[in-house]
Amino acid sequence: MARETKGPTDRVRRTIEWLKEKGFVDVVTDVQRFVTLGPEGMIAVKNGLPERQIAKIVKSNKGITIPLLRSKSTMSEREFNAALGRAKSLGLIEVEAGGKLLPGSTSDKRLPDEDFLESLASKERRIDELNADEKEVFGRLRNRPGLLELKETKQSLVRLVRLPPGSFEEEKLETVVTPSLIKQSLGRKIAFSKIDVLAPSKPVYPGREHPITRLVREVRNVWVSMGFEEIQGSLVQPSFWVFDALFTPQDHPARDMQDTLYVMGVRSKLNSEEIIDKVRATHENGWKTGSIGWRYKWSRNESERSVLRTHTTALSSRYLAENPDRESRIFSIGRVFRNESLDATHLFEFMQIEGVVSERGATARKLLGYMSEFYKGLGFEDVRFVPTYFPYTEPSFEPQVYSKQLEQWIELGGSGVFRPEVVRPLGVKNNVLAWGFGLERMALLRYGLKDIRDLYSNSLKWLRGVREYP
Repeated sequence: MARETKGPTDRVRRTIEWLKEKGFVDVVTDVQRFVTLGPEGMIAVKNGLPERQIAKIVKSNKGITIPLLRSKSTMSEREFNAALGRAKSLGLIEVEAGGKLLPGSTSDKRLPDEDFLESLASKERRIDELNADEKEVFGRLRNRPGLLELKETKQSLVRLVRLPPGSFEEEKLETVVTPSLIKQSLGRKIAFSKIDVLAPSKPVYPGREHPITRLVREVRNVWVSMGFEEIQGSLVQPSFWVFDALFTPQDHPARDMQDTLYVMGVRSKLNSEEIIDKVRATHENGWKTGSIGWRYKWSRNESERSVLRTHTTALSSRYLAENPDRESRIFSIGRVFRNESLDATHLFEFMQIEGVVSERGATARKLLGYMSEFYKGLGFEDVRFVPTYFPYTEPSFEPQVYSKQLEQWIELGGSGVFRPEVVRPLGVKNNVLAWGFGLERMALLRYGLKDIRDLYSNSLKWLRGVREYP
């Protein structure tokens, strides 16, 4: 039909469905099933079935024992045992007292199974054309791995049931109203064809937001609904705010170029000398008398190195330093960078979501409450927390959410109460709670993906199939 009408196959299918709905045509689908030789079946036609191979060895070595027979066979242990059992049951071999094997009563007869496989060697057979005996053999052999393969073909046949009322030559039915048609219609009637508004149509893919953009908006709405204020900052930050202000020692492995991306030849300017001196003293000797710092000589040059931020906590620490006395609830959503190898679970550039609460009476219990409400706002009803360790929080927790799709608990970020070594040098006297996670990890759960790279592959098939609210 597509060839005759010189039109696309999809359009022919839609037209047939419309005609079928109106009762003008019938569509009959003819399904034909065929059987042909599989890989093991081809070997069996050439070398004989495993049970026939056993029978041949016994015929050439009358009185052979089973261990010796096994040594002469090239089959695996499992194949040999199965073949030996079938050879006995079919009468191809007999077992004498003492375990010696002899040719059986049917050792020289052809098996129906062999005849059936031989018939398939020249051509495939339609299953519905097999006779009763062949169907019995087919049912027996199809359960043996690799002997047979099944194929299926479908053909849709369209039959005319009745013609539409009237003749196409007698009356031309218009389908589109145009200016020229309106002029022609003056003084005469124009016949329009009826339009079935329920008929199948070609799918339309209008432009819309990327799924990650939609998810960012959803997360931002949850933060705002909880009374949080968004903060933003530069992608390039001084090492001071990324590491030093968070009490990360300058010889920590995370600060190596193997883990962090530095901007070469660019030095960052640090302004607040008072905070710098307090951070330096905390690193060297601790945040107060009697506490213990990292016990090394702190370097200002190291803290002025420019780095592509490895987390958005650098923005939070700067905000706390600029607003030390203010009780606040802030959040940030932004890109961060790690010197990672790209694979199914890692990206070197990804989105980090972080929330920070600075309150005089803030406690770990409040932190768990904030997080529970936050994750429930994103659709995760079951939330739990596992104690863990992070360098700049104590106590620290790992929030986990239950995925009904995967039927398991999934770790979704980190959290904790900022240590005094972090907040006191910044002049903050409030307790500070913080938690965060990678947006892409949550996106994998939301959209049912297993490879994080698929989120940014821009596959039109996937983008068009993503539902607005999965």
